[in-house]
Amino acid sequence: MAGSGEHNRIAGRDSGDGVQSWIIVVLTLIFVGLYVASFTGLLEPLADDNMLVRLEPIIFAIIGYYFGRLPGQQNERTLRDEVNQKTQQTAEAQRDKEEALTERVALSEKIANAKTALASAAPGDTSTSQLAANLSGRSGTIDDLALRQSAAACLRILES
Repeated sequence: MAGSGEHNRIAGRDSGDGVQSWIIVVLTLIFVGLYVASFTGLLEPLADDNMLVRLEPIIFAIIGYYFGRLPGQQNERTLRDEVNQKTQQTAEAQRDKEEALTERVALSEKIANAKTALASAAPGDTSTSQLAANLSGRSGTIDDLALRQSAAACLRILES
């Protein structure tokens, strides 16, 4: 459900940005329309040069904001999305690393348990180098039943 809350927040932000963009476009069109109408003489009260001089900075400020700030906001939003995506990828990689480490520890435990199971059938030295020689029967006699039981236990351990 956390994902749907994030989706709703982003959708609300996008709709708010859309409204803001449309308001700026409408205001720009109104001021440009007034400027053109007064410049061509269609509006008599605004026909004097004094009023045109007052409207020009407002129109240029609105157009400058529209072409300067809004693309900057879009770039900022894009960069934030990229940072969030990289953060998620980093978290996934960390999770994968932890899973691999856990699996490695479990496999090491299985190997140690399998060695212990096999060593129980071999008499004498149960070090890794001597275990193979002991189990092959070269270094002494081994009870076949004990060897079979330890091999079966080893297989159960490795299959678990």
